[in-house]
Amino acid sequence: MAGTSGVVASALELSRLVSGERADAGLHLLRLDLAPVAAAVLAAHLGGQVRRRPVAELHELIDEDLAALREAGLNLPQRAQAYCDQWRRAGILLRASVSGSREETYELSAPAEAALRFLAQVERPRAAVTQSRLATISNQLRRLVRDSDPSPAGRLAALRAERDALDEEIARVDSGDYTPIEADQGAERLEEIIALAEQVPGDFARVRAEMTDLNRLLREHIVAMSGSRGEVLDDVFRGVDRIESSEAGRSFLGFYELLSDVESSARLDDEIDTVLDRGFSSRLSPEDRRFLRHWRSTLMEESGSVRLTMTGFSRSLRRFVQSRAFEEHRRLAVELAQAQRLAARVAAGTQPQYRMTKHLDLTGVSLASIGSWRLHNPAEGTVDEEIVRHDVSGLDLEAVRAIVRASEIDMVELEDAVAASVARRGAATVAQVLEDSPATQGLASVIGLLLLARRRGQVVDGVERVTWISKAGRERAASVPRLLFTSEAGEHRQAEGAAHAGQPT
Repeated sequence: MAGTSGVVASALELSRLVSGERADAGLHLLRLDLAPVAAAVLAAHLGGQVRRRPVAELHELIDEDLAALREAGLNLPQRAQAYCDQWRRAGILLRASVSGSREETYELSAPAEAALRFLAQVERPRAAVTQSRLATISNQLRRLVRDSDPSPAGRLAALRAERDALDEEIARVDSGDYTPIEADQGAERLEEIIALAEQVPGDFARVRAEMTDLNRLLREHIVAMSGSRGEVLDDVFRGVDRIESSEAGRSFLGFYELLSDVESSARLDDEIDTVLDRGFSSRLSPEDRRFLRHWRSTLMEESGSVRLTMTGFSRSLRRFVQSRAFEEHRRLAVELAQAQRLAARVAAGTQPQYRMTKHLDLTGVSLASIGSWRLHNPAEGTVDEEIVRHDVSGLDLEAVRAIVRASEIDMVELEDAVAASVARRGAATVAQVLEDSPATQGLASVIGLLLLARRRGQVVDGVERVTWISKAGRERAASVPRLLFTSEAGEHRQAEGAAHAGQPT
């Protein structure tokens, strides 16, 4: 019967995850009538390198997808805003305001991230019974045994064994008795690395949710604590950061410090570039190669966002205590408890249908104007006028400069791309630089290269065609003047880098 009771308890717990107030948002996503559409658009716009988008931008992107899906024959009567509102109410999407701005953003919740990872594994299953997986587990166990050994003799023996094995390997390589691993083994190991790396970016939503829950629990503890002081309250008054010192906070800070270490980050970037230059990396899909190449930058962006969230919660909690705002919350909690006790006593002798003589006005009401409705006009899809073809106008550099001033272009990345192309080719045009290093910021990258070429390059007769990928994932093209970068541009970049390195920090 013990085993049977365990099954019953497990079944009841799982039923609460499938339905009810504690229903998992990821399971809800998988049970949607439009689950394929929802999973496809959310994975495309929030599951890749960009994990968070402004609300208006996400609505625009999804509206474009919905139009294409309707042309494919799917019945999608609502607009993107309506679908996003449904997903937000279901806990699939999280809507948050940007600090210091009135703009709001959407991101996937932790359960939704897990659901999309599950679908990706079903669509593209990765082998688990592999030599590389077993070797990874074995190596981690060996290191755990060594690092957790309380005996100095045992740890020294393990370290000496590793040193002897390393000396033997060095001797074999020094004597020429060494053969690199086969391409099949290299590709298998790289796929194992990517399988582990894929789990990290999607887990930041869970970490952020843990920080949010911890912040709420600390506030509830301070408010619910009877008396003038409590352990949490005393710690905050003494300046102890209870969020950073929590188990979740310490775990994330350890990850963030390692990721932010300059030496470790540079070594990681070099190792990723090196392994992607190996021949066996060509066996990976373009998506996997792109994911691995941008993996660290994605981690830096997401971990930076979590770090800002932690800092904001810590400051908010400190203000909550130091401003004595918690005392007002305590007073309100006491009055609510008294009202609930009185209501319980009254309910014991009063029928639920009893009509009260007191009139209570609602504190709020939802209003919606009929003018906010968007009516469908079939004539909008009909083109009555003849399409007129216009020639491409010339490039106005003054207008370009105005665009650059209004945008944030990663000029450091562009200068590195120019230096790399010049080092490889000797001289390179804007189109050749984009061929070597695709425009990561779309049109902004093209504009930045044109400005760099105007300042440091040479004007060459003729025009050339440049291409880039828009935010909607579509290829765009334009004709621009031929501007040539030479080795002087690379030397200028190196001189700037040396000058920057010599500045005091």
